[in-house]
Amino acid sequence: MPHAELFADMHLHTVASDGELTAEELVDCAIDAGLGAIAVTDHDTIGSVEAATEYGAKHGVEIVPGCELTMYEGNVELHLLALFIDISPGGAFQQFLQQMQQHRRFRALSMIAKLKAANVHIEESDVIEAAGSADSIGRPHIAEALVKRGYAMSPYEALNRYLQQGKPGYVPKHRLTPEAAFAVVRAAGGLSILAHPGRAPHDELIVPLFQRGMDGIEALYRSHSPVLRKYYAGLARRYERPISGGSDFHGPSLTPDIQVGDAGVDRFLFATLKAEAARRKVRAAQPAT
Repeated sequence: MPHAELFADMHLHTVASDGELTAEELVDCAIDAGLGAIAVTDHDTIGSVEAATEYGAKHGVEIVPGCELTMYEGNVELHLLALFIDISPGGAFQQFLQQMQQHRRFRALSMIAKLKAANVHIEESDVIEAAGSADSIGRPHIAEALVKRGYAMSPYEALNRYLQQGKPGYVPKHRLTPEAAFAVVRAAGGLSILAHPGRAPHDELIVPLFQRGMDGIEALYRSHSPVLRKYYAGLARRYERPISGGSDFHGPSLTPDIQVGDAGVDRFLFATLKAEAARRKVRAAQPAT
């Protein structure tokens, strides 16, 4: 169960990308955890946001439209949470995501080809079946196909044996630059938040990324120690940047040690994030002078 002061988990995944739960099931978990709000942040898709918003409205849970993007600073892979984004049909963010999903599909096909070259035989149909209703195909779906074909006992084992960097099926992601990522989030009226900075630390990049357009930090991430939480929150405050937090929940099988509400923000930090996003949207709507 979450801390008594926790109000919103700002980093959650569904079946739209590489999570296990539907939008409605995720909201039910938020209700059980006593949360007032959640951010749905699937990888390169907003496919579950609308359903979560409708279901959340019926049950008193506010849904923050979000998305998790992968960007690269040189050879360093960084994850970015786009929060409070405008997801209007036909908008610039929707068009951008369509391009990213095409890159993901091409990557999946390349992984299948590399695995076959290593005498590990799965088919595109296996991956499509594993992806189900997901808009965004990713490594977890290939891992499930590997399990189905008997190459591993679990998706976790499959990921580590075949799909991590240096393994036979690894293919790097499309290299989105920070500037491009920040620009598309800004155009959608959202906030760019560096996800889980302590998981693979490159702290030397944070301030330069602030200077280039990144808005804030996910300081209150589930696996961050109390020392790391204090450090990243202090860094955000020093540069007057918003602080976010979340569990990065994917599902009971994929992340068995993580539950919805294991990390997040209190009412004050949530209101701060929301107010900053509202100001961003107002500025974006003003005509250029």
